[in-house]
Amino acid sequence: MEIYLIRHTTPAIERGTCYGFADLDVASTFTEEATRVKQLLPGKPFVVYASPLQRCSKLAHFLFGDNLTKDDRLKELNFGDWEMKRWDDLGPDALQAWMDNYVYARVPGGESYEDLFNRSVEIFKEVIAKNQDAVLVTHSGVIRALLAYVTNTPLENSFELRVEYGRLARLRVTDGKMELLGVNE
Repeated sequence: MEIYLIRHTTPAIERGTCYGFADLDVASTFTEEATRVKQLLPGKPFVVYASPLQRCSKLAHFLFGDNLTKDDRLKELNFGDWEMKRWDDLGPDALQAWMDNYVYARVPGGESYEDLFNRSVEIFKEVIAKNQDAVLVTHSGVIRALLAYVTNTPLENSFELRVEYGRLARLRVTDGKMELLGVNE
């Protein structure tokens, strides 16, 4: 089976703003970016899952119509009290304390990267168990977590895995063996 992990297109937000669970709209480049993604997908049926946040659900609808399942486990990291604040306004002490242990430290009122990893892997295992070609339209945090899981990369090193807006990663699962075929296509 093949699994495609697709990151949403560019969001409509000022650079330097902390967002995760915030339900942002997409930038004016949406149609161009979404069309590019569509051209990369093979013309075969997929079971489609998407984060319910509009930056993902809009792309999923553009690519696959209404035949999709929205799942909260595919949401980006919950930045809790930091949502929609400028990174520069969080204060160096708070930000550094989190950065020093972001895998396990929870953002105030939010979650840790380990929390995101666990919920992402949970749905990923469910998708694999169905043994059908699938697409997950989601966020960079979820995709990084899943790529770390597939490649046995420690979470501390997973941010070295670059995941760009409106790009996809391709995976193959054969007899329980997971193989990464491409990233940022």
